[in-house]
Formats: sequence, C-alpha cells, structure tokens
Amino acid sequence: MDTLSKIAAVAFGAFLVFMLYRYLKANPESLSRENLTKSFGSMGFLALGLIVFIAVVVMLLRR
Repeated sequence: MDTLSKIAAVAFGAFLVFMLYRYLKANPESLSRENLTKSFGSMGFLALGLIVFIAVVVMLLRR
C-alpha cells in the first residue's frame, strides 16, 4: 500500500470510531444487559444455522 492509501484507511477508521461514539452517546441503552443478551442469542442461532448450512453444502459437494 502506498502512503495515500494508508492515510485514507486511517482517516476512514477514525471516522468510523467517531460515528460509533456519537451513536453510543445518543443511545446508551443499546449497550444494556437486556439488549446485549437478545443480540447474542440471535447471533448464536444465526451462527448455528450457518454452520449447519456449510456442513450440508460440504456434504453435497463430496458426492
């Protein structure tokens, strides 16, 4: 990567951190225990579904 690309990547990262900070400052309830528990539960089910889907695809490709 050249210097300009590195500068652009750092600037974009700083922008993302700033936007995340602004969002969390405006919505502090988004990090509450109840909301995190719901989110982790949903992500867990989605992860298990993805694992099963990939296992089925791999089994179909081996035939």
